[in-house]
Amino acid sequence: MGQLPRINERIDSIAGLHDLVGALRAMAGMHLREAQQAFTGTRAYVETVERAISAVALLAPMPAEGGDGRRLLLAIGSEHGFVGGFNKEILQKVKDVLAADEELQIVGQRGASRAAEAGLRSATIHPMTSRVGGIAALARRISAGLAGAASVRIAHASYRSGAGFTPTLRVILPLHPDAFVKTDTRLPPLHHLAPARLMEDLAAEYLFAEIANALMQSLASENAARLRAMEAADRNIGDRLDKLRAEERVIRQADITSDLLDVVTGAQAVSER
Repeated sequence: MGQLPRINERIDSIAGLHDLVGALRAMAGMHLREAQQAFTGTRAYVETVERAISAVALLAPMPAEGGDGRRLLLAIGSEHGFVGGFNKEILQKVKDVLAADEELQIVGQRGASRAAEAGLRSATIHPMTSRVGGIAALARRISAGLAGAASVRIAHASYRSGAGFTPTLRVILPLHPDAFVKTDTRLPPLHHLAPARLMEDLAAEYLFAEIANALMQSLASENAARLRAMEAADRNIGDRLDKLRAEERVIRQADITSDLLDVVTGAQAVSER
C-alpha cells in the first residue's frame, strides 16, 4: 500500500473516533443539564425532612448512635469511564476519612475497580445509574440496605458551577440537632404515630433523601468530568486530523508533481526522437 492510501485510512479511522467523542460529549452535556435541573427538588426534599425532624424533636429526642452496630461509609463513584480523575479524587477522600471500624460500600462499577486497584476493599458494590430518572429507585435500594446502621457517612462529589466538583463528606447518621434546619415554632406538631416511632421513620426518610441528593450531585459531577474529558479529547483528535490532512495534501501534491515531471520528461524524449 502506498503512502497516500495509508494516510487516508488513518484519517478515516480518526474521523470515526472524532464522531464517537462528539456523541459522548453531547450525551454528557445533556445528562449534566438534567441533573442540574433536578438539584432544586432533591435539596428541597432534604430540607423538608430536616424541618419535620426538628419539629418532632419537640416531642421525642433524636436517637443516639445505636442500631445494629454497623458503621458504614458509602462512596459514590462512576459506573463508566471517560471521567478523567473523577474516581481518583473521590477515593482519595475515602482514604483520608475511612475509619478502621467502618464498612466501605461503593456505588459505581468503575469506582469499585479503581478502589480495588488502590487497595480499598468494599463490602458491597451498587451499580450507579446514568439517568436522573433512576436516582430515586437507586436511593431507595441503598437506603434499605443501610437501614438500622449505627452510623452512616457519604463521600461523594458536590457539583460546582463551571463544570467542576468538590469531594465532600457528609455525616447522615446518627442524627445530630446542629445539622437540621430549626423549626420556626415551639408548638409541637399534630401527629398520629407515637413520637418515637415517628422520629424513627423520619430518620429513615432522611437517610433516603440525603443519599438521593448525594447521588444527584455525583451524577452531575461525573458528567461534568466526562464533558471536560471529551472536550480535551475532541481538541486532541481535531489537532491530529489537521496534521494528517496537511500531510495528505503534501503527499498528494508531491504525487501530482511527480506525475507532471514524468509527462514532461516523456514529452521531451518523444520530441527529441
